[in-house]
Amino acid sequence: MSDDLFKNICKGEVKSLVLIKVKHTNEIFGGYSSIGFNSIGDRLLRNEYNGYRFYYSSDNFIFSFENDEDTQNMKISRVINYDKAISICNQYGFSFGKNSLNMCGNMLLVDNANNIYEDNVNTNSEYYIEEIETFVVTKQ
Repeated sequence: MSDDLFKNICKGEVKSLVLIKVKHTNEIFGGYSSIGFNSIGDRLLRNEYNGYRFYYSSDNFIFSFENDEDTQNMKISRVINYDKAISICNQYGFSFGKNSLNMCGNMLLVDNANNIYEDNVNTNSEYYIEEIETFVVTKQ
């Protein structure tokens, strides 16, 4: 899936979950955004510089687990810098924080060097995306 296709599918300020299976490993990564990933609007915009637009959310988190049958050992990292919970940049399909967990073409980049999320997910890694799924989260 291309960055542009992801952006077209996942538009608007809508609670969303993304799951990413990566190649050559059993790891699965994901993230929850209470404000969506793209086309969020300016209501939650907190900062803008160097081509990045940063959006506020106190509910977002990213996670990983070793395989699809081992959800007991999930590593979860909650957002700690609320003003940069989601960033929008032309080069990414989605971006939690500034590069904490983001899609760039067919790559998943995981790097929490900016300390926007807790540091519980394996970091400083690049993976090829095997499969990606996104879901709209609703309340019943």
